[in-house]
Amino acid sequence: MPSPSSRWFHQGTDPGTIITLDQPVPSQWKILEKLNERNFQASEEMRRRHGHYSYATAKFLCCNPKKPSRKAFMRVYLQVPFKNTEIQNPKTRSRQATTYTPPELTAYQEFTQKDFSNVPKLLGYKVNTQDKPGLVPSGFAIWLAWEMVPGLRLGNKLGTILYSVRCREGICPYGLYGGSSALEKGYGPYTPSLSKLVWHSQTGTLYFIGYIYGINDEPKDRSNIKIGPEALARYGLAKPSSNEWRNKNWNGDTTGWKM
Repeated sequence: MPSPSSRWFHQGTDPGTIITLDQPVPSQWKILEKLNERNFQASEEMRRRHGHYSYATAKFLCCNPKKPSRKAFMRVYLQVPFKNTEIQNPKTRSRQATTYTPPELTAYQEFTQKDFSNVPKLLGYKVNTQDKPGLVPSGFAIWLAWEMVPGLRLGNKLGTILYSVRCREGICPYGLYGGSSALEKGYGPYTPSLSKLVWHSQTGTLYFIGYIYGINDEPKDRSNIKIGPEALARYGLAKPSSNEWRNKNWNGDTTGWKM
């Protein structure tokens, strides 16, 4: 399958390239395929007024070069020039250089620290800077790799619900409550949806994925998280009969809901 066309990633990311990560321990990953590329290029005004970073990301399917059956995902965050400054000379562009910590990396680091079992594990990362011929000399270039969890994804990014798969595999919507350590501690994805859930029927594990935008920052007190039926609606595991569940004082009545 041909890789998506690239605006920013032109070298060092071809299939077959081996990337070495140095944190928390050295590891190597071989690029198999580029899955997508996202452009978050910002203007100088967006940076000045709203604190936006100007960068692009590319996601890759990778494997351990010594054990090809061990697949993983990898993403690179690359600082790119502000809009309309792309043709400035390298010295001028280098003044835009800054540091950045992706919310995705922070999320996986927290999962590792707290030893959550139903989220992808961080496999490695590298924080680097671009060289002189780079898009932004001395600007950030960050790589991170995480495991590919086993199971079936319950939806896609277009909102399509795989009901037939869910029923055939015997997925119980209330499995969202049991063993969901990440969710119970308030560490669900920033944007909940069915596409952020992977069901592994052999172990009865419901995995939470998709942390490019980081962790849901809504819970203020992560020591007292209560998972109620509204979580089923939020993640698309149930279709409510009304929008009452969105109200702060909702009584929890799920009459008429379709599971």
